[in-house]
Amino acid sequence: MKSFPARGAFASLCFLALFAASHAQSSAQDGQQAAGPPKPVLKANTRLVVVDVVAADSTGRPVSGLEIHDFTVLEDGRPQKISGFSFQQPGPRITEVALRLPPNVVSNVPHYNATSLNVVLLDTLNGDFAGHAAAQDALVKYLATAQLTQPLAIYVMGDKLTLLHDFTTDNQALRAVVRKFKGPAPATDESMKSRISAFTNRGDFHTDDRKIEATVNQLHALTLMLAAHPGRKNVIWLSESFPLVLVPETAIKDSKSVSELNGADSFSMLRDSNTSHDNAGMVKRVADAMMTAQVAIYPVDSTGLVKDDHLASMHTMGELASSTGGRAFYNRNDLEVSLRTSLEDGATYYTLSYYPDNKQWDGKFRSIAIKTSHSGAALRYRLGYYALDPEALAKNQPTKTADDFSRALMLNSPTVTAVQFQAGVEPPSDKTKGKVVVSFSIDPHTLAFEKNSDGVGHASVSCVVWAFSGKGDPIRSEGTSKAEFSEDRLPQMMQSPYPCHRSISLTPGRYTLRLGVLDTTTNKFGTTTTEVTVP
Repeated sequence: MKSFPARGAFASLCFLALFAASHAQSSAQDGQQAAGPPKPVLKANTRLVVVDVVAADSTGRPVSGLEIHDFTVLEDGRPQKISGFSFQQPGPRITEVALRLPPNVVSNVPHYNATSLNVVLLDTLNGDFAGHAAAQDALVKYLATAQLTQPLAIYVMGDKLTLLHDFTTDNQALRAVVRKFKGPAPATDESMKSRISAFTNRGDFHTDDRKIEATVNQLHALTLMLAAHPGRKNVIWLSESFPLVLVPETAIKDSKSVSELNGADSFSMLRDSNTSHDNAGMVKRVADAMMTAQVAIYPVDSTGLVKDDHLASMHTMGELASSTGGRAFYNRNDLEVSLRTSLEDGATYYTLSYYPDNKQWDGKFRSIAIKTSHSGAALRYRLGYYALDPEALAKNQPTKTADDFSRALMLNSPTVTAVQFQAGVEPPSDKTKGKVVVSFSIDPHTLAFEKNSDGVGHASVSCVVWAFSGKGDPIRSEGTSKAEFSEDRLPQMMQSPYPCHRSISLTPGRYTLRLGVLDTTTNKFGTTTTEVTVP
């Protein structure tokens, strides 16, 4: 079975003018001529490896003007042919596009134009109240005067992943939600002053397996939400404790030097805690998803300067950052500066892509090395990826996908845009036979179309409506829509939205609707939220 993955602008018959205007604006901002949506082509079972490269001079300033021939890409020491190259830098200003939708129509299409996105992940799961308080206070101070040049969103890692504010450049709106946020209560009755002291007696935190599992699952959920946004995503992880390395192989290579510095036991703890057989598979999956989604991690230690030695924790931060192409900030008392530097660092970068010569998808780690002929340019990039078979992942883990989709449909879950759509909600009437009807118009460029050996093309999507009334479980309406087509009809299908309809019976009252679309071929999905009143 082969697939026709497609990318490009959403040419919706219903909302053609709206999408044409927004995509034209995006192209103008990037300073590039629109080449039109690519023609769908038949692809073999391979994968495109995308690597973002931050190039800086000796002062830390971005190096611009490099061309494709200035770079060499090696995978496991073997040169690879670069098939894609681009340079991204912030424009003069970021435009947030206000989608003017008809009444009772909602969309999960991103409403901003930017070359990169920033996410602050406020960690209240790992560490203790002292680090939580220090991180939140530093973030409030930074946002008081910040001039945001790229859209920023704020999430909280806790019992579950929570969105405090979606992407925006309005620093005061972000500051307001951070100030209002109430994290978990402190575990002791020590004074606030002692809890947020810059010089703490804390050393390394040893996070238990439950918190490691929760951390990995929430990082995976965050990656799913960021995956459909184009360009680089910089995740600034504000925490007092970083319980895992996403690419343990990079830490194992350094075992000798770390053991010499801090004793073998410290490194053994770091290595073993990050290669637990219970979590190793999920860690690989998250690391691979971050590579595909162009996510870089910037760990920021919220404890500031510390008296006790916590070399293992700093080493974990360094490995977490280097393995994803970010930077680590620790053992310093200027959290606001760390935040500012992190947010600015990933805004200017080069994107290189290649199809690996090695087509054996054996799940093993493959190292990436990038070199440049430009003297004086220091490069930072992702150190590698796991050679996971994308088709095997999609077909062999239906239960995991169902769990991810269900979590994304719960109340207060962030919008997911891997599959993009608009949806019209029609309240009950004689015409709808007393039911709420939701009509989905799905962007075909965010779906995959398969061609079987019989020469017939297939598409399959699940459309879901969950209605929450504020008490109890949601009322659900779920179903799958399938289509068959000949190969010569595919270009025509790409010119109009893929339709899907769901109806749901609701008693009188006001409901929050969570709408979702799942592409059952790739297991990618999209979600959004709206309201409806049933008289």
